[in-house]
Amino acid sequence: MLKKDILEIIQELSLKRAPSGLEKERGKVFKKEIEKLCKHKDFSVEKDKLGNYFIKLKGTSPKQKIAIFAHLDEIGGTIRRIKKDGKMEFSKRGGYEGRWLISKEVQILNINGDWINGVICGRSAHSTPEKLRIPEKIDPLELEIYCGAKNAVEVKEKYKIHIGSPLVFFGKLDLLNPKYDDNIIAGYSMDNLTALTCLILLTKKLIDEFMNEYGELKLKSDIYIVATTREEIGTEGAYYFLKNNPIDKVIGIDIGLVEDIAGTIHSDLKLDGGPVIVWQEGRGSGILDYDFCKSLVLTAEKNNIKFQNGVFEFYGSDAGKAQKWHGISSALIGIPTKFSHNVPEISTLDAIKDTAELIFQYLKNL
Repeated sequence: MLKKDILEIIQELSLKRAPSGLEKERGKVFKKEIEKLCKHKDFSVEKDKLGNYFIKLKGTSPKQKIAIFAHLDEIGGTIRRIKKDGKMEFSKRGGYEGRWLISKEVQILNINGDWINGVICGRSAHSTPEKLRIPEKIDPLELEIYCGAKNAVEVKEKYKIHIGSPLVFFGKLDLLNPKYDDNIIAGYSMDNLTALTCLILLTKKLIDEFMNEYGELKLKSDIYIVATTREEIGTEGAYYFLKNNPIDKVIGIDIGLVEDIAGTIHSDLKLDGGPVIVWQEGRGSGILDYDFCKSLVLTAEKNNIKFQNGVFEFYGSDAGKAQKWHGISSALIGIPTKFSHNVPEISTLDAIKDTAELIFQYLKNL
């Protein structure tokens, strides 16, 4: 698939926002993209009670069931308090720091289903004494959002915002410098739009190369393609799916942490270094299946796919929890991403394509 086609898919997904617990609209786009890949009438994406979207690709003589996960949801917040002057305080959905939030644009979902624009307030340098211009730890709980309302009554009656309204961080998703580079992309919700796009690319490769006239894959495994919900708030969607479906192996697709800033803990990963095979996460509390990870390394080497090895400290994933909570053999592949859980995040179209290729080759050679 050409880079421009990959970009179109990720941009289409990005147009529907998906704060944790409200992934339905983005899930519909994912469903549409998957279903148009195959002409078989019985080829349809299902939705379970927790909002996970999934499809089972049947193998011709299945010996095991493998689930490939990517999550639908993105970090955001929830309106917690509406002040008399019309400013709003919020709580987090998902994990992030407050340092980068000042003057960021947000969108708040009102009771009518409209997205209302707002800005996180920050004091101006023109009115701040020098003695106060010092490094400070900013707690998101102390921040406020301005949407144009003069008072609390306008917030509630004109803008139809209520306590409990979800919010997401605003921006655009596109090539960072399209005139000079057709690979590097920047935007909100890159975690986990890159992985969802990768999941679509992988499904296309499986169908194009292995689906027979009966709608079965010429593979010895059943493959479940799963877009999960609520990953950012505790991997609830993946847990629910695995509880209700007999799965033997899990491959999670998520972001790979690219860091080069002083004071960060990282594995020296590069943005152009290829897919990241993740061996451990969660400060040592999430250990992925060693032999499974090793088999992915061997697959990459055999097929000349460049890759990187990673260990992530302050990070958790659907795959890690599948291994930890369900005892299911699990592996995690990260798509290299800079500035994760900030806005914008940076990734590449090549990494999306290469990650799909790595998983495809692994499934092909089982």
